[in-house]
Amino acid sequence: MTHVTTWFAAVPTLVGLGLALGMNPVLYGATADTLARGRGVRSGLAALLAGVMTGATVLVLVVHGLNPANLVSRVQHRADAVVEDRAVDLVVGVIVLVAAGAIAVWAHLAPASASAPTARDGAAGASGPTSHPAPDSHKNSKATSLFVLGATSSVVGFTTLPIAYLVGRAVESVSSDPVLRLLVYAVFLVSLIAPFVLLAWVWSRFPAATRKVTATYDRMLAWDSRLVAVVIMVIVGLILLALALFGHH
Repeated sequence: MTHVTTWFAAVPTLVGLGLALGMNPVLYGATADTLARGRGVRSGLAALLAGVMTGATVLVLVVHGLNPANLVSRVQHRADAVVEDRAVDLVVGVIVLVAAGAIAVWAHLAPASASAPTARDGAAGASGPTSHPAPDSHKNSKATSLFVLGATSSVVGFTTLPIAYLVGRAVESVSSDPVLRLLVYAVFLVSLIAPFVLLAWVWSRFPAATRKVTATYDRMLAWDSRLVAVVIMVIVGLILLALALFGHH
């Protein structure tokens, strides 16, 4: 009865921890980008999710038997001291605005080409008389990049360490049997990647919506990324200056 109670307590906990660790904007952005491009979707998502699971597993093993709460608390305390420094906000804000101005001048002097690539260019161009098929090395490089992105996204962050620690504790509490531990750890891994698999499934089930999103994504790819960067940097710079002038008490 005790083992059953432990399982019922551990499984929902691991499901929640898996969902929490997977809530990373970078991972969702990479998934959406892979789906919108429409090329090598299966291999790309497989590489991304394999990286996520690998990174999470390595992190769980590294923090096994350790309590990272003190480390996180120390780092956050030092980070808070920097964030609350008026001079840091002022200097960084000025630097960001100067960099935005430099990029704006660059974009004005060297405008982007009118024929920007789109998400469908690779697939459409492949049938043209002058096109060449993409080499396997390019596909492997893309898959490797997604794998590394998934692995680092599941490792880097303040919340990843406590989550990995709690996962290890929850798995240990279930049983001393390695097979049972692997089984319950698989629940965590499935919960970790389930939202991305669900997103891919929804993407494939609604082709009309998929076409609209892909068309919008193609238009976004045609934008000059330098101008987008300028807008974002100006906003960030102004926010930092406002914090430096009015945000500290």
